[in-house]
Amino acid sequence: MLRIAAVGNSDVGLTVSWGDDSSSDYHFIWLRHNCFCQECGNSIDGIRSITILDVAADIKPSEIQLHNNKTIQLTWEDGHQSRYDASWLRAHCYSDKSRAGRLRFQPITWRSDMAKSFPTVDYSSVLNDETVRLDMFEKLRDYGIVKVDDVGQSAQETEKLANLLGPIHETTVYGYIYDVQVEAVSKLGAKTAIHQDPHHDDAFYYNQPGIDVFHCLINDSGEGGESTYCDGFAIAESIRAEAPDAFELLTTVPIQHNRRHPGEIDLRINAPLIRLDWNGKLSGIRYFDRATAPLDLPANLVPPMFEAIRHYHKRMVSSEFKITIKIPPGTGMLIDNQRVMHGRTAFKTNSGRHIRLCHVPRDEFHGRLRDLGARLGRDDYDIVLPQGACPS
Repeated sequence: MLRIAAVGNSDVGLTVSWGDDSSSDYHFIWLRHNCFCQECGNSIDGIRSITILDVAADIKPSEIQLHNNKTIQLTWEDGHQSRYDASWLRAHCYSDKSRAGRLRFQPITWRSDMAKSFPTVDYSSVLNDETVRLDMFEKLRDYGIVKVDDVGQSAQETEKLANLLGPIHETTVYGYIYDVQVEAVSKLGAKTAIHQDPHHDDAFYYNQPGIDVFHCLINDSGEGGESTYCDGFAIAESIRAEAPDAFELLTTVPIQHNRRHPGEIDLRINAPLIRLDWNGKLSGIRYFDRATAPLDLPANLVPPMFEAIRHYHKRMVSSEFKITIKIPPGTGMLIDNQRVMHGRTAFKTNSGRHIRLCHVPRDEFHGRLRDLGARLGRDDYDIVLPQGACPS
């Protein structure tokens, strides 16, 4: 049981000594700003009345009390009282060790040999068992991709599968749910039978889709029509290790992606191909070769930037990184579209190949993952996850 052994204080904060011989420091300004009493409100529900302007930089309590080794009560100089439970304090400790624990998430990066052990779940089990659903969520979190078997060939299951992760996000380009089928005249490559290198969907949006939900209805195309996948994080780490100058360019110099439908919409974004978070860890990837605009950079950066992009693309299409598999009808594929890339091989135009596609926002999925993990007792539900490829 979590126990507070003792409480000490300095001019700026408290030192809490725990029953397991560890300790945590908390600044007084931090404690007062995080008073969640009925009067001050709670940031969790967005009903908080106190702001940082209400807290003096040099605030101190006039009295410190420890109750039953479980609760600390501070009486501030203005008479206001704040109480802090041991479990809450420990969960929000901001020591280097505690912060490192919350930042401990490491994606499971993969290359083409993962085809032998593809992350897979059964659809009916996901629907009926929350532990299996959490397993699916965690696979998607860790690998960036999950195959969902036996979804069936009913079009209605596309929305049902997507809604497990979150609400579907409608866009101008793809609408609500997009039927990927060959059309005689198409303004999108998806509605042709041509080969497509791996890519991220809608990389030309400021906030490109978070989770792609693919549902295969028909894929009896004989030769061709295989799906291709690669892990952008594995590629990025390879470049970081083998070509650090290229990695520096890909993480700091923006390239432009664009998409224009005349009379409808004109989308464009300037952002690095690889985005790092504030700790230098991979956060997201944004690359769609067929939608990259002419480089708009200082002349001296154009040749090295092309070479840096070449480092990424040659790995992306290589047999070392790219998985090629035929997805059978009735199968779902969930893909972290800000990490994992997908493509396909060419196929016959008269094959009838039919894939349904929709998108769920990344934060909606992460939010459901945290909630389900907390309810099922996971001790890692509150770790910091990669926030994606979107610009800071």
